[in-house]
Amino acid sequence: MRMNVCNKIRGKLRGARYLCQLIRQTSNWAEIWRYRRQRDRLPPLRLRSGVSLNHGKLDNPLLLLDEVFINRWYRVEETPPPDANILDIGANIGAVTLFWATVSPSVRICAYEPNPAAFDMLQRNIEGNSLQERVWAFTEAVGRGTGELNLWVNVPTDLSTGYLDKAPCEGGERITVPMIGIDETWRRLNQERIWLLKIDTEGAEVDILEGASKAVLDATQNAIVEYHNQIYPGAYTRCRHVLEEAGFRCRVLVHPWQEGIIYAVRS
Repeated sequence: MRMNVCNKIRGKLRGARYLCQLIRQTSNWAEIWRYRRQRDRLPPLRLRSGVSLNHGKLDNPLLLLDEVFINRWYRVEETPPPDANILDIGANIGAVTLFWATVSPSVRICAYEPNPAAFDMLQRNIEGNSLQERVWAFTEAVGRGTGELNLWVNVPTDLSTGYLDKAPCEGGERITVPMIGIDETWRRLNQERIWLLKIDTEGAEVDILEGASKAVLDATQNAIVEYHNQIYPGAYTRCRHVLEEAGFRCRVLVHPWQEGIIYAVRS
């Protein structure tokens, strides 16, 4: 009985803390809070930074709100210099892109997202927030090199992957999408310096980093790489090895479900 009471109290405290965070981050927090409690239709998330995050039925915007805007898992300690270049590989619907676009008014972002549903919403978020002049979206997958990827779609877009033999959940189907290597993404940047490389690709992270030339890695100042050991066994070890061999100093945020984030800073 006492345990049940304690659990209820802890649950209420967690809910109160989340509500405070929601109020700090969003201007339409009341609508979002009502959705969490009653499962009404979730509106676009309107951030106090001035951007709006639109989403579709297969997206997970509340998870993105938590990870990107509340917990700030995709932030690095330093401030981007003027006209900094960011590569957002695995951009999904653009939460990380929107986050960095509001941090600096001059940052330039190339966002890559191969899932057609997520890409359409990414484009909508770029246009809806008037970022077309400094954010460019590409619909290719990024991997070890030029080719094709068999991608699972019609699943939650944050689970879309080309690195599982079976669909991540019921209803998934595979489509073939074009794929390029990270060297090609750098060529499109006119081989300018990459201030931040962000990779969240549900299993492609090993192929991307191991397929990168020394020149690309040398041109990169910071990297944030989400690894997925449950999709690609050994991903953490292999990604960290590439980064440290390239001269990065790494720290890790470990999730309890065989995933985590590697934060790499040029030594």
